[in-house]
Amino acid sequence: MTTEHVSYGRQKQAVVWVFVATVLAVLAGALAIPRAETFFVDRAQTEADATLRVVASGVNQMAARFEPLPTLFAERPVILNALQDPDNEGLIPFVNEQLRLSALSVGASDIFILDPDGLTIAASNYRDERPFIGKNFSFRPYFQEAITGQSSRYHALGTTSGERGFFFAAPVLDGINVAGVLAMKVTVADIEDSWTGLGRDIVIADPNGVIFLSNRQDWLFRTLTTLSAQKRQSIETAQQFPLSQVRPLSISTDVIGMNSVELSVDEPEGSETYLVESLPIVLPGWHAIVFWPLAPVRTSALYLFLIWVLFVSVIALLSFIVVQRRMRFAERMRIQQDERQLLEKRVEERTADLNIANAILKTEVEERKSAEGRLRKTQKDLVQAGKLAALGQMSAALSHEINQPLTAVISYADNAATFLERDRIEDAKDNISRISQMADRMARISGHLRNFARRPGDKLKAVPIAQMIDEAISITAPQLNSRNARIEFERPKDAVLAVGGELRLQQVLVNIFSNALDAMSDQETPVIHVSVAHSQDAVQIDVRDHGPGLADETIEQAFEPFFSTKEGGEGMGLGLSISYNIVEDFGGRLTVRNHPDGGAVFGVSLRRADQQRMVAE
Repeated sequence: MTTEHVSYGRQKQAVVWVFVATVLAVLAGALAIPRAETFFVDRAQTEADATLRVVASGVNQMAARFEPLPTLFAERPVILNALQDPDNEGLIPFVNEQLRLSALSVGASDIFILDPDGLTIAASNYRDERPFIGKNFSFRPYFQEAITGQSSRYHALGTTSGERGFFFAAPVLDGINVAGVLAMKVTVADIEDSWTGLGRDIVIADPNGVIFLSNRQDWLFRTLTTLSAQKRQSIETAQQFPLSQVRPLSISTDVIGMNSVELSVDEPEGSETYLVESLPIVLPGWHAIVFWPLAPVRTSALYLFLIWVLFVSVIALLSFIVVQRRMRFAERMRIQQDERQLLEKRVEERTADLNIANAILKTEVEERKSAEGRLRKTQKDLVQAGKLAALGQMSAALSHEINQPLTAVISYADNAATFLERDRIEDAKDNISRISQMADRMARISGHLRNFARRPGDKLKAVPIAQMIDEAISITAPQLNSRNARIEFERPKDAVLAVGGELRLQQVLVNIFSNALDAMSDQETPVIHVSVAHSQDAVQIDVRDHGPGLADETIEQAFEPFFSTKEGGEGMGLGLSISYNIVEDFGGRLTVRNHPDGGAVFGVSLRRADQQRMVAE
């Protein structure tokens, strides 16, 4: 027997052993299919349980978050005031806006107030095309429970909005009496959106077994059991759901239980088998349910068998081509070596290019930092120049303001000397006291101007708005007196603090006051009105003059550098531009508009500062 025949025999024997091993491996895989199905079902059950807990946790968190809020909002005095005076045309719009802001802050869909008859007198959706205002919801169970003095919870399809949502309600108390009800609606769309793409059907069922939330829109309002006539009548009376959609889901067994169940759901397009897990949630009588399709699970077992067959086939094939692979291995190693060298060369070239680009970028960054530094210095110099320009404009009036007490000092000094010669000691003391008062007055004037001219720091802090306005009025007093003008300041009742810098805020106000005086240059007794309004987060300072107002194109360019409506030589057009940048540095906004009754209104909007933190500082 030749060597070739021996080799051929061994190859034939190897082929037979490979064939037998392949057949045995395929048979073993077929016998393992039931075990694979059991494994995939157990894994699906574990994943369904985890999904169920995540879904239930989301609903539980929603309920825990929103349930106490109506009681807290109902304690606001303005809510009771609205119920006591529902025809107050000034109060109700304010309450509507407060409700809208509250709904936005907590993430609720709607917040609305119902009087004892169930009529909506105020609502957060007052801007919508179909607001709740004027709608009567006395038929809703949440109103019927809350009007008796109890907090309530309800779920339904909105009769006005057509959106599903949870309703949380609380009584509004006037002492021990119930003056009305505050209700909050939370839509479920966001919850359902979080279930998109999970690859399984999720259901949240209410105590009656009605599916209220689901990522299967065709299952909404379907029931897990057949409802009694009494329950259907209750749903119709409360207009909870459209009865035409409240019909049983065709399932083969009860889905609510402690353990997972396997059931089938009959639909027009056919029947499908599911693995179902249920879990109670924090809402009494509610259940979260996951329907896990079993067809993909069983298909996975079949796929696993096919993969096993393919794997065995590949192993058999590899046995035949191992020699060819060894022969090609050396050739591939040589090719890889050549490619590695080429790649290293390209990397070196690319690294050199990157180093050059980094050096250029570093140079550009340093140049930009230098330019930004020069820009900041120029801006600060412009701010100081604007202040000094304002001081120059006030110099004539300041001279008049100081000359008056100075003349009085000279007169009182001469009189005091005369009284001393005549031994009229008391009269001399009185004149000396008046001299001291005049000196204090001149010191206050110079002190205000000295502080105003000082370069401000960049640190922001909480500043008292009323005090800043008072000091700005004092700085502007010489101009006001020289023009026979006055500033009417509507002082806020409470202390109002805003985020800013004291000296820079004074400069902004002085610039605005000066512009207001210039706008009324043709009036004998100019009057400037200053008012302060504030909300929870913002402070608004409005300065109104009684001049001719501004043209539309002037309003658009009012804060541009070097833009001025004054005649040549009277201003550089930098005051308002500098003020605009200062207010933006504070995180606020400077605006201008025309008043309906004439004149211009400059508004300074600032962020409101925390009062307790300011007191601590």
